Amino acid sequence: MTLQERILETALRLFRTYGIKSVTMFDIAKECGVSKKTVYEHFADKEALIKSGVQTVLDGLQQQLDHGRRQADNAIAEQLQTAHILEVLARTMNPVMMHEVRKYHPEVGQAVEDFRRDNVLQGIRENLERGIEEGLYHPYLKMDIMARMRQLQLDAAFDQAQYPPEQFDMHQVMQEITFNYIMGISTPEGRKLAGQYLVTASAPSFSLE
Repeated sequence: MTLQERILETALRLFRTYGIKSVTMFDIAKECGVSKKTVYEHFADKEALIKSGVQTVLDGLQQQLDHGRRQADNAIAEQLQTAHILEVLARTMNPVMMHEVRKYHPEVGQAVEDFRRDNVLQGIRENLERGIEEGLYHPYLKMDIMARMRQLQLDAAFDQAQYPPEQFDMHQVMQEITFNYIMGISTPEGRKLAGQYLVTASAPSFSLE
């Protein structure tokens, strides 16, 4: 790992834990064991660090989603694995961080929104197409409507205003909305398969290595 990569990794860990606004370049330098001058030699300013950090998260997420898609035996297994990946990400991300990105760093926030539209939404649509081809999802589904509905479900699952963490367990919320979504779009064969996964009370297990 290069020094630049170590600085970025340290900054991202602090951002994820404490949010962005409360973390200073001095904090990053101290945590990384280098001088603040050294940090500035690799990143022009905090905005550059934030931009690189968020892009690193998005790139890593896309790699996991792509890997999970390739490993999944069918569209339903893929859907469950995707939900699991997003849940793990949410557990490691302070919601304050993304709120601050959208509020104080609009260019970076736009990159996140572009990812949601171009990657997550497209992935949901491709999953619907796969499920129809496999005979697991109903063939008459309105793709654009169902894909956006699923994206809104995922957004709501991670919204602490909708599901306060002191009242709701994130895993249970994600599992409940995911299985109800799958049951609503599935053929009898798809429902039977989803029911088998439901009995195990967990998503199919895939290696993300």
